[in-house]
Amino acid sequence: MLPRARTCVALASGALLLTGCGSGGHTPGFPPGSSGSSDAVAPPVRVFDADAVQAGVRHLLTQSYGLTGVGTVRCPSGQVVQAGISFACAVEVNGSRRTVTLTVRDADGTYAVSAPQP
Repeated sequence: MLPRARTCVALASGALLLTGCGSGGHTPGFPPGSSGSSDAVAPPVRVFDADAVQAGVRHLLTQSYGLTGVGTVRCPSGQVVQAGISFACAVEVNGSRRTVTLTVRDADGTYAVSAPQP
């Protein structure tokens, strides 16, 4: 029987990537090609490394939930590190396909993983 009411939390240190986004065009009011300080560059967007999150989910399911027979874990790539967002990961437990929900707790990448659901 699978646990239902417990949630496990992990600190995803090492599971983050930084990506940058430039403005890509010229800023109105400045000549094209100028290097004035008004050329805006968006701050880096932090995203989870899917491989590291999948390993973290597998670890939590086996160590914190005490599940055996945890097979493949697949989490979507490119998930932004932002408190409050959630996304689903597909997991295989004892040959059955299940889903866990990963909820990002804070901007540092701490996340909670729900118990597997059918």
